[in-house]
Amino acid sequence: MLNLIQNNHGSALVVALLMLIMLSFIGIASISTSVRDMDIAKNTTDRTDAFYVAEAGLEMAFGILKNNASVLANDSLMALMSPYTTMPNGSFNLAIQGTMLGTTPYKTITSMGTASEGQAAVQSQFKRKKNALNIWNNVMFAGSGQQGRGIQGNVAYHGPIHILGDGEDFTDQNGNGNWDDADQFTDSNGNGVWNPGEPLTLDTDGDGVWDPAEPYWDDNGNGMYDGTLTATDLAFDISGTAGQYNNYSGMPVTISSRIPALDQDYFNGEIVYTLEADMRVKHGTVNLSGNAKIGEPNQSGGSPAVKETVDGTYVNDGWGGNMGTANVYSDNGYSEAYDLGDELSFPSIHDSYTDPSTGTTYADYISWIQAHALVISGDVTLTNGTAYAGSSNSYGSISMDNKGNLNISGIVMFTGNVTFDGKKGNILYDGRGTIVSGGNMYINANVLSKGQFPTDDVMGFFSTHDLEIATGNGASQLDMMGAMFAQNKIVNAKQNNLAGAMVSNFFSVTNVPHMYFVPSIVDNLPPGMPGGGTIYKYTYKKVQGSWREL
Repeated sequence: MLNLIQNNHGSALVVALLMLIMLSFIGIASISTSVRDMDIAKNTTDRTDAFYVAEAGLEMAFGILKNNASVLANDSLMALMSPYTTMPNGSFNLAIQGTMLGTTPYKTITSMGTASEGQAAVQSQFKRKKNALNIWNNVMFAGSGQQGRGIQGNVAYHGPIHILGDGEDFTDQNGNGNWDDADQFTDSNGNGVWNPGEPLTLDTDGDGVWDPAEPYWDDNGNGMYDGTLTATDLAFDISGTAGQYNNYSGMPVTISSRIPALDQDYFNGEIVYTLEADMRVKHGTVNLSGNAKIGEPNQSGGSPAVKETVDGTYVNDGWGGNMGTANVYSDNGYSEAYDLGDELSFPSIHDSYTDPSTGTTYADYISWIQAHALVISGDVTLTNGTAYAGSSNSYGSISMDNKGNLNISGIVMFTGNVTFDGKKGNILYDGRGTIVSGGNMYINANVLSKGQFPTDDVMGFFSTHDLEIATGNGASQLDMMGAMFAQNKIVNAKQNNLAGAMVSNFFSVTNVPHMYFVPSIVDNLPPGMPGGGTIYKYTYKKVQGSWREL
């Protein structure tokens, strides 16, 4: 019996020892797991911190690029960035590589972040962009607008759009900051004029005296004062198939064969042809209804591959219509405000003008034109089938044979109306010149360059009043190219195709014509066109889809 008890005690001891050993192993394993988990957590934290440090380094490098866009050398850019590589929670190292696509420089920046024992690297590509601060760097530039609108009707714009909606200047005689129409009164004695003592039903300045309407510049020629567009006014109101596009899709061969190919860009991992189109609206709402859109959804591939989305929208007063922002396809979304302040303005021909080359000041821009042009009195109609002998002087020359071959150089001003009639065929212009109309201008013909536009042949269509396209009998489906300016308004009445750029205070458009911007027109503007001065600014932008973690 004693031996049995002793044996049981021995067995219990062995079991207890085995349990202790097992518990020790479990404890050691738990400690190891905890240590490993702590190491993993620390490594994850360190790597996350390093990732954010690397991202901060990339953003810092982007800021340096944007603020030093005139610097191209990689070593010089690195010298500008090197003082800023240390952060409170880590540090980063940068590497820059430069490449070219055509004549456009690209920078690929790699940022390696380090935080404690963690490391992470990110990379992105940036494009150096040349921005021309010029009204002609747009497919359409609208000035004051007219009766609460910048554009009336539907159109398909291929290229940048810029609408000011600034309204017309006026003399603020009562100093209330608003343009005031004539006070209203009760004509008690029926003599048609206000007499002291007659009651005022509208006394704007509250002085008890009838005041006439405040003077203003009728810059758009509609016979009434047009104020700055507001958030309830329509800067751009389109529906149906109208919209803004960032490529030349649908361009007819009669035009595409005469203009340069578009620049190419890296976008979402592919090389695409692009117009680098933005929409800028300083005053007024942009209304989109039905299928109308700003840009298009991005699609990869294509032959050729083109950029569908617009590069950016900058609209102060927001979006409306039954689609609003639903049909806006822009790289920067739709909430950014107008970004150019007062850097660009509409070049009114009514304002005094100082010749930059001589310093001589003229009463208005037309006075300068008349002093620097071949001036021909009266109206003119240019039509295929009828020769026009024309004339010339040291400032300009014009002539056309009976086959519609128009030769032009310099500035030619007709004091009356100018009509292009295409009932008997096309008009092909040869040379670099501008036709100015002292009245209205009517284009009812295919008017095309003979050679490459705008480097070989380019023409300006300049109306001191209105410019009407395809409003004549039988005029439709026209093709034309040039720089077009109208002081009052441009009317486009049919499904025409226009290449170049257009500037006016107001646009009235129907039947969805297509207007195609030709970027090189900024550097090849015809002589005498208003607003020709250009300031170039360089900046960098991120190449969409190029960011990656290494």
